[in-house]
Amino acid sequence: MKIIIIGGGASGIVAAINYKRNHSSDDVLVIEQLVSPLKKLLASGNGKCNLGNSNINYSLYNNPEFAKSIIDGYDYKKFFSSISIETKTYGDLAYPVSESAVSVKEALLNSAKNLGISIKTEEKLVDYSLKDKIEVITNKGKYLADKLYFAGGLKSSPKLGSDGSVLDILINHNYKMKNPQPGLSPLFTKEKTKLVDGIRVKAVVSLFENNKLIHKEDGEVLFKEHGLSGIVIFNTMSLISRSIEKDHVISLDLLPDFDEKYLEKYRNSHKFSEFLLAFLNPKISSYLKDRFNSEDAIFKSLKDLRFTFDKSYGFDFSQVSVGGILVSEVDENLMSKKEKNVYIIGELLDIDGPCGGYNLTWAFASAIKSTK
Repeated sequence: MKIIIIGGGASGIVAAINYKRNHSSDDVLVIEQLVSPLKKLLASGNGKCNLGNSNINYSLYNNPEFAKSIIDGYDYKKFFSSISIETKTYGDLAYPVSESAVSVKEALLNSAKNLGISIKTEEKLVDYSLKDKIEVITNKGKYLADKLYFAGGLKSSPKLGSDGSVLDILINHNYKMKNPQPGLSPLFTKEKTKLVDGIRVKAVVSLFENNKLIHKEDGEVLFKEHGLSGIVIFNTMSLISRSIEKDHVISLDLLPDFDEKYLEKYRNSHKFSEFLLAFLNPKISSYLKDRFNSEDAIFKSLKDLRFTFDKSYGFDFSQVSVGGILVSEVDENLMSKKEKNVYIIGELLDIDGPCGGYNLTWAFASAIKSTK
């Protein structure tokens, strides 16, 4: 049999390896539009490659039940050990012992090469059709396949290969989808933040959707010239993107280690300027004085500094796309319900999770589940 995989990213290469291991006599071809595969993988974990999570909380995925049905049984330690990558954890976060995404890339490509998998680069899918076999049309020619896997990304980080072109082709084949939005990215706020550009704070971040609290998470927030950033904000942006049409407000507790009663007592025993100096970066104090017109308002903002969501920073600055082909379009093995022997895996499906190995876990697990 001839197997063609569109997309040489994380899910595409792992799908190729797992399929070839299980069906050694079949021919496997990966078609990648960039000059080299796995380019997006190199950016994972700031180059250290956060390839998994030892304590997945499925409720943090959208479509959590479907995500769980695919990921259950996937063992990242077992798979990566099989390609000569040993792993370690920092908390729940799994990394290669080398702490190098380059080593993961090379191990995957070495495994693919040793299995006899063909990888064609700088070749872009144009269309496909189903006849007796599946005809795959690229900008360089035509191929016939018995099975076709779509593993291309959606629209996030287009310079790393995810330009949305594969999604457009699937839409033309009448697949239903949720319109992709940027996830895991900084966000613009309607309130000005230029005065605190570059300042980092430890904070508890609360997200309100149509005035209802839907998420709370602590972490480091980075103020940018026109908004907010940091991992906790990236996660917040993904949640906003799941219902982008609603109103969203982000609240920062700037002093999570101190309760309001303690702060009130300290305030009453000191000059207000001394109080601010004791607890805040002077630039943040200046920002709050510029933004609020009373000491009471400044004091209230310390535990509830609110920002109104304006827009995301766009796909160029996002790590994952929120949305994609509906999971109802595929079966329990990720084969299309519309087209036999056509599979959709990885980011193309409407599954996304927070930072911390969730999205690579989905990419790898969906690749393995679909190629048994």
